[in-house]
Amino acid sequence: MFLRDYSVVHASSLCRLLSAGLGVLGCVLLLVTPSRGTEPSDSPPGLRVCADPNNLPFSNRQQQGFENKIAELLARERGGHVAYTWWPQRRGFLRGTLNAGRCEVVMGVPAGYELALTTRPYYGSTYAFVYPSDAAYRLTSLDDAVLASLRIGVHLIGDDYTNSPPAHALSQRGLVENVVGYSVFGNYAEDSPPGKIVEAVAAGEIDTALVWGPIAGYFAQRHTPPLQVTPLPADAGSDRLPFRYDIAMGVRRGNQTLKAELDALLVQHARPIRAILQDYGVPLVGDETEQPSARAPSSDSLLQTVQAEVPPVQEAGEQAAAASNGDLQNADENPFTGDPTAIAEGEEYYKMLNCYGCHGMRGGGGMGPSINDAKWNVGKGTDADVMQQIMEGRGKMPSYKDSIDPDQAWKIIAYVRSLYRGSPDKVAW
Repeated sequence: MFLRDYSVVHASSLCRLLSAGLGVLGCVLLLVTPSRGTEPSDSPPGLRVCADPNNLPFSNRQQQGFENKIAELLARERGGHVAYTWWPQRRGFLRGTLNAGRCEVVMGVPAGYELALTTRPYYGSTYAFVYPSDAAYRLTSLDDAVLASLRIGVHLIGDDYTNSPPAHALSQRGLVENVVGYSVFGNYAEDSPPGKIVEAVAAGEIDTALVWGPIAGYFAQRHTPPLQVTPLPADAGSDRLPFRYDIAMGVRRGNQTLKAELDALLVQHARPIRAILQDYGVPLVGDETEQPSARAPSSDSLLQTVQAEVPPVQEAGEQAAAASNGDLQNADENPFTGDPTAIAEGEEYYKMLNCYGCHGMRGGGGMGPSINDAKWNVGKGTDADVMQQIMEGRGKMPSYKDSIDPDQAWKIIAYVRSLYRGSPDKVAW
């Protein structure tokens, strides 16, 4: 599911993420030979779905996830069963699945997600604390004083300091030293990697975890005794850093007929869908039949989410117009400097790529350095130098050349420049 941690996935290498468990050859095979589920020739599928084969509680090859159950329910109503194309939810997921015509539906898409046509939401959820039921503390808020003395697990994406919304919120509260990061991908050779963070709570490696609700609820109830799950209020985040997300199904843009049919089925079967979600321990927020809320992301802002908590952001590279962008990338000056419209767009790309996870929502720094002052830890800080760093990567910062085009990168730089409040005579760009 896209928001498996509801934060946006950076351009980390798939092979680097999987090599510990599968080896280089296994990585290559996963990249080029995803498996396709089949249906008997005399039994046309009721729904063709692309899904991750190892991503409980959402989906797996044994069709044990709640998204598997919901997809099968809807497929039966369409007169058939589900035909799966199994594809790990990594970089380029939509490009290789839905947009390549390998399926007609992807489950678990943020409502309003702009790279697909989304149905009405079938559930809404939020982040949740998970901790031992017999703990001497009770957690209800990010501002609980006891958090200062606890080891708090959060999901991170890859090894490039990409943060989920909870990680960023904890950083804002000065709790960086308390945070223990767990990769949302983990070792793909093991069963259901996203659940390892909850196992860490049960094993006493950390005192609590702050994770996307469906992951928290499902894995917490599998322990004896069950772990305590406390969902954060839907308004615990902010408009720019939401904790609550409405989740829908995604179809190819333009397929209004299928969207309308699925919308009707989601309303008609709202109760059994809700029962499935409750059976899997999903903390539900709001009415699953409501229209997308005002918080629904209009771009790839999490997840980031998150399943999240994520891969969608990589699809932005599909929009690149390569012919003229080479000149833009190699230019010395930013063509969008001071352009209010471009700056506003740059802010959206800044959020879309989860830049705030390292550098702060207004560029003030956090896990990464400040970028709203005249000091640059690496490079000269000129427009051309920053462009090179964004597109090619440098140090711990990954390359984004496969995620955005130079035009978009220049707009991000224009936005970052607009954040500067220092002395003009110190400007080096």
